[in-house]
Amino acid sequence: MAQGPMSVFSDLQTFVAMTRAIVKGKYKMPWKTVFWVVLCAVYFLSPIDALPDILPVLGFADDGAFIVFVLLLIHQDLNHFRQIQQEKSTIIEAEI
Repeated sequence: MAQGPMSVFSDLQTFVAMTRAIVKGKYKMPWKTVFWVVLCAVYFLSPIDALPDILPVLGFADDGAFIVFVLLLIHQDLNHFRQIQQEKSTIIEAEI
């Protein structure tokens, strides 16, 4: 499947939903995903940066590129979460 801007946006939305499910204790994130997400958060929030955020456009482009890179790495985990959510909604509809 091709990875385009809409796929990355969809992954970002799924990541937010997955994070909410984790916080509520309804989903357990794989360790590989935890590692990459924590690394991404540290890089994004760190004052030490490959390209300082003071530089126009380029300063934030490296942060954005790293976020997209991590989303691509955890894409399979996000698809798994989507599949679980789909199965749960199918079961709920069948029980009604």
